[in-house]
Amino acid sequence: MRSALFLVLATFLSVISTTTQAARIANIQNRDQVPAGPNINADIGASQPWNDPSEFILGKNNFTISSTPTTRYYDWIISRQNIAPDGLMRPMLLVNGMFPGPLVEANTGDRIVVKVTNHLTVGTALHWHGMFQNGTNWMDGTTGITQCPIPAGGSFTYNFTVPTQWGTYWWHAHAGSQYVDGIVGPLIIHSPNEPHLEEYDEDVIVMMSDFYHTTTAPLLSYYLSEESDGTEPTPDNGLINGRNSFNCSNDALANFPTNTTNCVSNSPQSVFNFDAGKRYRLRLINTGAFAEFQFSIDQHNLTVIEADGTDLQPAQVQRIPIHIGQRYSAIVTANQAVDNYWVRAVMNTYCVGDNAALNLTTTAMVHYNGAATVDPQAPVSDSQDWGQPQYIGRCLDLSADMLKPWVAQDAPPADVTYVLNMSFQKLTKKHVSLGYVNSTSWVPLKNAATLNQAKRGVTNFAASQFVISMNQTQTIELIINNYDEGSHPFHLHGHQFWVVGGGQGSYLPGKSPLNTTNPVRRDTATLQTFGYTILRFVNDNPGMWAFHCHIDWHMQAGLLVQFLSHPEIVKTFKIPEDVKALCGAA
Repeated sequence: MRSALFLVLATFLSVISTTTQAARIANIQNRDQVPAGPNINADIGASQPWNDPSEFILGKNNFTISSTPTTRYYDWIISRQNIAPDGLMRPMLLVNGMFPGPLVEANTGDRIVVKVTNHLTVGTALHWHGMFQNGTNWMDGTTGITQCPIPAGGSFTYNFTVPTQWGTYWWHAHAGSQYVDGIVGPLIIHSPNEPHLEEYDEDVIVMMSDFYHTTTAPLLSYYLSEESDGTEPTPDNGLINGRNSFNCSNDALANFPTNTTNCVSNSPQSVFNFDAGKRYRLRLINTGAFAEFQFSIDQHNLTVIEADGTDLQPAQVQRIPIHIGQRYSAIVTANQAVDNYWVRAVMNTYCVGDNAALNLTTTAMVHYNGAATVDPQAPVSDSQDWGQPQYIGRCLDLSADMLKPWVAQDAPPADVTYVLNMSFQKLTKKHVSLGYVNSTSWVPLKNAATLNQAKRGVTNFAASQFVISMNQTQTIELIINNYDEGSHPFHLHGHQFWVVGGGQGSYLPGKSPLNTTNPVRRDTATLQTFGYTILRFVNDNPGMWAFHCHIDWHMQAGLLVQFLSHPEIVKTFKIPEDVKALCGAA
């Protein structure tokens, strides 16, 4: 999709060495691959033992929403298995043999304890997407930044509390591209203080993702080569809650054909059972690698009530654009005729490239109880899509006027401003298109973590690590310029930010409009094409925090910067011995 943007940004860009590029490729070959291991060939047909639809219906698990804290224990094994989420068998990385992985569900104030045993032949780590990790920065799960990988054959226990947050989150691998190969799952935090609790009857998780039939190692090797010319791998399919069907004859048309014979064309799709008259909270999560989706249900309005853990004033829409890493909650009322209705997650054509094997529309089914029985392997409905445009040609978040937080909070004036320039450049001797934040293309450290280095008082980090040190509790303003023809969903670890402005072209201080009156607060925002985005956050969470593009290919290409919050406090951190030991074992 992307051709390199040749801008002369002499003050911002520098040449990355051939040695650094070689290290990046070595990381791909040694870490990102789906490794050898237990090879359990699951059934391809209607039976999908790796996928449990009941995991996504929160009301069926006897969970009690409470203000009394408790500890939630989980024991996970990460392993390799061959499964067929859409009918085409491929190697994947699974947690407890499940895809998507197990649900983590807790109340505000709870402690979450997850023991992870790594049965892969390469290291891994898990990130708790959206969790502030205040006081437990070392549990953020970001390899090369807050920890080294959990070694092959080793175990590690994540242990953190959720003192103030509630809403919709997710967990995923943050080691190479492993989450694209299957290490993902939902993370839901409840509270009796949620303002919309009485506005819905049922609570349902809807995870959507693009899906590749080829494992990430060869895709990344291709992408980070001169041959790709900066064109990202385009997905072969999409999934809703880990399911979809695929026309096996299209494999030959794919950009990267698998040539497998282990494929069936009628793999079951997800079905959501509705009772007429009930109200359903749908927790939408985009867990993909590349594509923004436009989510809708035929003939049913969606009332948005949450974005990235922030409760919102209700806003009614027909479609919700959701980019990678973002979450929305929307209430849908089963107020149509008793029938079956298509659920649609449409990849925005402006945000993905070409692949003749790809059907841009991923579908599931809403089945009203009492309607004609739905065969998940051959769902049928006469329902019609909404008539208004699907935002084709635009990769933007819902407009600011639709995303008003329930608890009003104005964005404070900026105390410190940083300008971040995002671009793709061919500056290596091998003419590989890499991502740059100002002058740096990030490469994950090997056998080291920048948090551990900061703890020791390091201030001069490796050339591949762009670290911004922030010493005081102040309001930080980021002026982010996107010098690229593609949009970028940027995620900030450890914080929420106010989205106070954005537009096409260049930001003009004092002239470009800003909205500081109760703007949306979230942790993942889309940087629009050839435009600017203005974010503000309070530097009140000591630690080392990543800020990166959540298009996985782009992060692997270098689009990541780190914020070192309160370095003097970080030097006093009591990082647990088992965390520090990971760098010795990596």
